[in-house]
Amino acid sequence: MNTKGFTLIELLVVVLIIGILSSVALPQYQKTVLKSRAAEAWANLNAIYKASQSYCLENPTGRVYSYSEIKEALPITVENSNNFTYDLYFECSANDIQPFASYSKGGKSFSLGIDVKGRRLCSGKDCRDLGFVSYDSDASCMSGVGDSSGCYYMN
Repeated sequence: MNTKGFTLIELLVVVLIIGILSSVALPQYQKTVLKSRAAEAWANLNAIYKASQSYCLENPTGRVYSYSEIKEALPITVENSNNFTYDLYFECSANDIQPFASYSKGGKSFSLGIDVKGRRLCSGKDCRDLGFVSYDSDASCMSGVGDSSGCYYMN
């Protein structure tokens, strides 16, 4: 009797191989999705930062403590998305502009920001997934956004 087909062992080996491949690929896929979401936030933060700078040129004594207070006056409005909540602190007289975006979804939580010199900042344990490296030995980037002693952007 000559039957054609796959044995149960062959099918189990194929399922095992697919399982191993997916267990390796899924975390990398999740990091890629997180990086693409962060890229959206960086674009929005840069727009807020530049709009705040132009606002300060017109209002040199302006002082704002939240993005909701000033977003109508800025030449650009960035709304909170499903991924990020945006906020801003700036004081024009001190040339102190610090927009930031907070992310908390799927077990990941961090804040992205731009400091006074236009450098990218990150605060949270998941910053390493976005290309940040900690100055501290614990490599957690847990200093606050705006604190230059926390972590720096490598990519």
